[in-house]
Amino acid sequence: MSINGVFRTSVSGMNAQANRLSAISDNIGNANTDGYKRSEMEFSSLIFSQSDGQYNSGSVTTQVRQTISQQGSTASTSSATDVAIQGDGFFIVQDGNGRDFYTRAGSFVEKTQNVAGTETTYLVNSAGYRLTGTSLTDGTTGAIELPVGKLIAPSETTSAEFALQLPSSATAVAGAAAPTATSPADSEFTKKTSVVVYNQLGEARTLDVYLTKTADSPTNSTDDWTISVFDQAQSTDGGFPYTALAPETLVEYSLDVPFDPTTGVPTSAIGPQSLTLADGSEIDLDFSSVTQYASDFSAKVTPDGNPAGYISEFQISDEGIVNGVMNTGDTVPLYQINLATFSSPDRLTAGVGNVYSANSNSGAAVTGIPGVNGFGSLQSNAIEQSNVDLATELTDMIESQRSYSANSKVFQTGSEILDVIINLKR
Repeated sequence: MSINGVFRTSVSGMNAQANRLSAISDNIGNANTDGYKRSEMEFSSLIFSQSDGQYNSGSVTTQVRQTISQQGSTASTSSATDVAIQGDGFFIVQDGNGRDFYTRAGSFVEKTQNVAGTETTYLVNSAGYRLTGTSLTDGTTGAIELPVGKLIAPSETTSAEFALQLPSSATAVAGAAAPTATSPADSEFTKKTSVVVYNQLGEARTLDVYLTKTADSPTNSTDDWTISVFDQAQSTDGGFPYTALAPETLVEYSLDVPFDPTTGVPTSAIGPQSLTLADGSEIDLDFSSVTQYASDFSAKVTPDGNPAGYISEFQISDEGIVNGVMNTGDTVPLYQINLATFSSPDRLTAGVGNVYSANSNSGAAVTGIPGVNGFGSLQSNAIEQSNVDLATELTDMIESQRSYSANSKVFQTGSEILDVIINLKR
């Protein structure tokens, strides 16, 4: 083996350890960068052909390995526009030129930018990339534009979902009959809740929802409940009876639901229902989430529609819906956030601003809704932290420092041997 081989091998070793130290330096520097994914070096040996009685030293090369698919820990925040991904997927963001990039950093803030002479407010991250989504108004997909300071038009209520948990321990009312619109003021019922709906002009009407248990098991084969709905504006002193003056229509809706006492669910599926309001418009009612378990009463009624008003703040839900919170307290869904996945996410190309771009090795981006068809779920009021472990990085740094010093000693020893060979002539 030529003595020059010692220099070649030791220099390649020092270069490899220097590359590893560079990656470690980046990891430590970004230990507190939201959504940052650590890089590590993989070493590979280059072996030259050997001859009898003589060893030809090779060299070592490094290859960067990104841990993009490795989940970082989640931290709670107080910002309603912070969101973290649990599982597979990336937020799709755009730069000022409309080019798509991908990131796991979910800390977004409202920022007004001047675009073609127009002031537009976007949700942007710390690097200035704009979060994208699909508009729930017109179905277009692009950078999320927040309607700051703009009057939001009213939206008529057309549907309402009733998620009701009725207590199995409740006792049937006397007379085993639910109240009607003409019942007296002291009519008996089991539970009561209410829901606010809106007409085309954004005028609010409150609907009273009465839940009355009319039959008990085992005296009866089923536990029977009646769901009754009336318009509070047509009530007498806030309750029964309910009456309507022309041209309004009397709002009176009733649904009998028998429950299987052994399972706590209706004996048969409740199909689509419809309620006619005082102005003659109709609302589709969904009672598919009604149960009767040995639990406390709970009622979550979710209607669509909203009044006219201005949006005072924004929030992102766990379903990836960007909602505007109006000055009236109502929420207006504005955008659906989409996620992107890749066949080989660890081979994405890293870019400035903690973003990634697709390439032939990573595969093309596949987009979808969070929590559906293998896409990760979202957690609002949270951010994904970097996956850097400082203890591991510092340990690797010490190892690299020792290896670099050892390689330099080999180089120094080779230099001393070369001096001896040169001095043989003297």
